[in-house]
Amino acid sequence: MFLKISDEAQVKLLPFLESDAVVILDLDDGVGKYSKMGVCSLDTSFRLLILNRLQDRSDFDLTLDSTIGEIFIKDYSKRYLDEQMMLEIDPRLQTFKLKSPSGVLDGNVPLIDLRT
Repeated sequence: MFLKISDEAQVKLLPFLESDAVVILDLDDGVGKYSKMGVCSLDTSFRLLILNRLQDRSDFDLTLDSTIGEIFIKDYSKRYLDEQMMLEIDPRLQTFKLKSPSGVLDGNVPLIDLRT
């Protein structure tokens, strides 16, 4: 599985990608230390979380290769992902958009910096 990150998305991520930063693509399902509540709808909702290397990421036990390096995910969230995923910027809303050749998986992926 590979996550291609567009040039525009990389520019938005760059300020968060310090040497101690860990990037997580989190399925916001209410499971895990960093999820306050799941989404109670038929939508699939993802978030980009930024942690430092010392913060607990035990809920995220699988990695995706990406344009910017390793990205952590919950192992069971891979069922929603295709082999070739893309993280782009929506030109109208300037938000992150997660998609694949099959279509848009999440049109509004928030970026949350949880570093302490």
